[in-house]
Amino acid sequence: MLIAKLLVLAVPTSDSQQNVPTHYKDIVHLPAQQQLQWRAACQEELEALQKRQVYELVNLPLNHKVIGNRWVLNQKMDGWTQARLVAKGYSQVEGIDYSEIFSPVIHYESIHLMFTLAALENWYITSLEVKMAFLYGKSNEEIYMKQSEGFTAQGQGSKVMHLLCALYGLKQATLQWWRELEAFMKPWVFTKCPLMPESSFTNIMMGN
Repeated sequence: MLIAKLLVLAVPTSDSQQNVPTHYKDIVHLPAQQQLQWRAACQEELEALQKRQVYELVNLPLNHKVIGNRWVLNQKMDGWTQARLVAKGYSQVEGIDYSEIFSPVIHYESIHLMFTLAALENWYITSLEVKMAFLYGKSNEEIYMKQSEGFTAQGQGSKVMHLLCALYGLKQATLQWWRELEAFMKPWVFTKCPLMPESSFTNIMMGN
């Protein structure tokens, strides 16, 4: 966490990044051209969700609750505007909206090890940005969400989003993504590493 904060401080913030709206309603206070830019980013996000069949518009079934969502807006260093529709997972109820949430995560030590090996072996390291990683995990629970702010479907304002896939913000999103990735990798004869207690991993890294 400290390293991340130091990196943020080390990278200068451009004027365009300072004008990133915190909430969708803040867009109206921006110049007309920027308003069009941010709304286009939101529209692109919704079209991508529809293309990947992440949700369907339905009438809310009886005895089911609906969770909220919000737009998370960001601007990359190259000026590219990005909008993400994020579910308000804090309103989910365990046993109804989700059952499990655990999924394996990478240790920072593993990343440090790979960088060290790359430096010693003169390896070339590159990175890529995966768009909508969580949205490929099929949802095992019946979850309904409000339509996104500013983009209510015409003539279908009373309908809600039935989530067919995990969405950013859902408590089980990471787990569903992991299950989807695991199912994809197995036919390629990849074998996952056994889980190791954190204390054992630390001892190995320290040479104990």
